[in-house]
Amino acid sequence: MEMRRALWIVVVISLLVVAFWQQGKLSSQDAPAPLKVGVLNSARIVREVQNLSELQRTFDEQRRAYLELINLRQNFLMLTGLEWADLRRLLSRPQRSRSEEMRIQELRRIALEREAELQRLQQTTPDKLSSQERARLEQLTQLWREGRADVERLKNLMDEELRRTEEQLNRFLDEKLQQAIRKVATEQSLDIVLDKSAVYFVRGESVDVTDAVLATLTETLKAGSDTQTPSPEKEEKR
Repeated sequence: MEMRRALWIVVVISLLVVAFWQQGKLSSQDAPAPLKVGVLNSARIVREVQNLSELQRTFDEQRRAYLELINLRQNFLMLTGLEWADLRRLLSRPQRSRSEEMRIQELRRIALEREAELQRLQQTTPDKLSSQERARLEQLTQLWREGRADVERLKNLMDEELRRTEEQLNRFLDEKLQQAIRKVATEQSLDIVLDKSAVYFVRGESVDVTDAVLATLTETLKAGSDTQTPSPEKEEKR
């Protein structure tokens, strides 16, 4: 994840500074005062920030919406494109009339009957099919293929959109995390902030800033929680 990579970059750079300092690369005459080191638990931050972020919740909701749409299409493979569009239009309405409910039931019946008919024709040996039945088999097979292609299109659309949303989420969290670390480091007069998992020994004072960074980051995320991601319906209309 981008945020984890950014944290490790901070760790590596910090360790190099400490190594040079300990090995005497800085002359003893110009040696600074002992460094004040901050440590943080990046794994905990990533875990808790993911739960707090409105962007993450929006991402999860968007993924669920796509999966529900894909599952619905898989259950109605044998509808034509126009029938599928009609079904989605009806299901999207919070309140439906009796005639609209009847239309939904009709579309469900049509899909099931076509599926049963396709299976029956597929299970019949070709030499026993009439010319009319062979034509019907070809028609239903094509309809099934179009339905499967639509499912794959929705899956690809979901993968592409969720990838973009995840990249946006990672960039946003990475930026806000770095800002939070700098703010806490400045407030507590820290020289270096290291990841706790990479620290084995520190000569002198070290401060655990995990709670402070989390608090700052949480406040920032709540202030900027109005970011929205498009719904599957909007994406399909692009």
